[in-house]
Amino acid sequence: MRRMTLLTVFTLALLAKSGDEGRSQDAPSPGDVIAGKAVAALCADCHGWDGIGPEPGVPHLAGQYADYIHAGLTRYKSGDGKDEKMNQVVAVLADEDMFNVAAFYASLKPFNERPGESGSEAAAATEPDPFAAIREAAAACAGCHGEDGNTDIPGMPSLAGQHVLYTITVLKAYQDGTRPDPEMQAFVEPLTRSDIEDIAYFYATMDPRRSETSAEGDAMAGIAVTAPCVGCHGRDGNSGDPKTPRVAGLDAEYLIAAVNAYKDGSRDHSAMRDAVETLREQDVMDLAAFYASREPKALPIRKPLTIAEWTERCGRCHGPNGNSADERFPILAGQDEAYLVRAMTLFHAGERANDLMYAMSFPMSGSDIQNLAAYYARQRRQ
Repeated sequence: MRRMTLLTVFTLALLAKSGDEGRSQDAPSPGDVIAGKAVAALCADCHGWDGIGPEPGVPHLAGQYADYIHAGLTRYKSGDGKDEKMNQVVAVLADEDMFNVAAFYASLKPFNERPGESGSEAAAATEPDPFAAIREAAAACAGCHGEDGNTDIPGMPSLAGQHVLYTITVLKAYQDGTRPDPEMQAFVEPLTRSDIEDIAYFYATMDPRRSETSAEGDAMAGIAVTAPCVGCHGRDGNSGDPKTPRVAGLDAEYLIAAVNAYKDGSRDHSAMRDAVETLREQDVMDLAAFYASREPKALPIRKPLTIAEWTERCGRCHGPNGNSADERFPILAGQDEAYLVRAMTLFHAGERANDLMYAMSFPMSGSDIQNLAAYYARQRRQ
């Protein structure tokens, strides 16, 4: 999602260790600052002699905890890091070198903000639209599906209130061609996994409303042919299964097209084909009219957390406003914004091994990540 020009990936949070696995946070770092300055010659091109990354995406090291820096270097030394350049640099360092360079960077004047930023601007905190990035990603959908996922266009499905798991499954089906539709395939082809998750989450939190378009069938007659559908979609079309779509309130013309697609096999789904293969044309129209007339009910979904709610969670390890008081957890206040976006995105995708950070970041949307990174980058060191 984000590219770093000079990649250096340090873990945002290290699980607490005890015994021989780690030193007490109260124990002094054994490194030699003067000797560490010589070792820092290997790091300065990327991290600067002052420990302030000169390029967006490069983490600041100045004033960071020595134990945290040493732990990160140790990961690269063991081969657990996923940055080839860092692996090569750290491979030549002895453990003493790593303690020394960690002590050197920890001794430098802490980072607060990049030159040119005023303290008031850096400390300012606003509560942005939690769906800002998602709205941008979903803008291309609005023409057909409506800005809030509710459409009145005949033949178009409303997406509002469909569970996130179902919408992800459908978008991926268009992406891999399981659902053949040239227009949808062209739209979803460039989407990343994170894009798909964000779009699905956005629509899942929108309130659904019943389609107002007219239906050709007889809704009352449709009740008689719902028997094959009830087990999965519920008696009124409101499914209780997150992976099964809600059909209540959807446009009747769309429902007719969908049922016929399952009947002729253009939508490949054996259970659906078995359920609808015996339906006559009039049955399909009546069934669609019945479900279109039902009131849609969305399954419960977590509403987006505010920045204050997210930072309260993050603060348990990283301290108030990102000013960690525990050497095991890095200071985030004033850290490079692009670096924080990159790091949290990797944790969210499970591409950086840290069970704690994966669990914390998994529920985050792309907007959450960007807003949190911007928040912490604005905070001042204490």
